[in-house]
Amino acid sequence: LDDKDQVQNCLKKITLSSKHLLGLINDVLDMSKIESGKMTLSVELVSLREVLDSIVSIVQPQMHMKNQQFNVSIHDIATENVYCDSVRINQVLLNLLGNSVKFTPTGGMISIRLLEKPQTSAKYGNFVLSIRDTGIGIAKEEQERVFRSFEQASGTNPSKQQGTGLGLSISSRLVQLMGSSIQLDSAPGEGSTFRFSIPLALGRPEEPGASTE
Repeated sequence: LDDKDQVQNCLKKITLSSKHLLGLINDVLDMSKIESGKMTLSVELVSLREVLDSIVSIVQPQMHMKNQQFNVSIHDIATENVYCDSVRINQVLLNLLGNSVKFTPTGGMISIRLLEKPQTSAKYGNFVLSIRDTGIGIAKEEQERVFRSFEQASGTNPSKQQGTGLGLSISSRLVQLMGSSIQLDSAPGEGSTFRFSIPLALGRPEEPGASTE
């Protein structure tokens, strides 16, 4: 039994290490594409509600392990189906949420919020996504560097906080490709809020997509 337990423990460590290495390789490849101008966005009709549902299903287990509260709110969405690169939006949101999980202590709170600004066009909508946490926070003078490649705020301990150091940098560059930028509001001990607003072409209500419940 002891041997079986040891084998299972080793296999678990190998699996985790493999996932970490794969994540590092993918991040480096993505950054290489972005810096060489070869990163392009795919456009497809998707439901923003389903995008958030998929994000919730992915990150909830991580938050459950740290006993963190997770709140999702959707406000004033006039048209749920939009044209966008859902894979890249998922990537941005997962990077931002992963950052919040990592730097929010056990028992903390993380929330994601989606709202649509009042429409000024019948063809396009302006959607705001924000992620707020009650984590350690980031000093004003450190906020710019967290979006640089391979860097973390100096108040963090790299030996305790595993990561490629590329997640926020890639997210920032992807949001720029979407025609926007990530805004950060934070202070030490007061948590952080990452926010970005993206213009998206609207789908007609009758177009096939996700459920509009």
